[in-house]
Amino acid sequence: MLVRVTAPDRHPFQLRRGEEGVSVFDTDGVAPELTTAEILAAFRPGSGYVELTREDVEAVGLEVVAVPGGTTLPERLQIAHREIRPPTDMSRSQFKALLRNLI
Repeated sequence: MLVRVTAPDRHPFQLRRGEEGVSVFDTDGVAPELTTAEILAAFRPGSGYVELTREDVEAVGLEVVAVPGGTTLPERLQIAHREIRPPTDMSRSQFKALLRNLI
């Protein structure tokens, strides 16, 4: 399962300026499996989350790529960090449109 941490006032898959992809955590990316509580504990109080599968992402033509998480994250989250990214031939506007349709 992939978990995307969300802010209450933003679309869950909003691509920010300068970002190449959208951060998610692969709960199966470490052993024992990550829990949503463990993931949310590393973020601001009030953060939410959405879950989706790798198949959900790939079904719309996007990719899930392993990218080490930032050093401010706990080690298990750094290891389980992934990004949803577009294929190389996709424009940024096409990518953003597909992200909006993930949920």
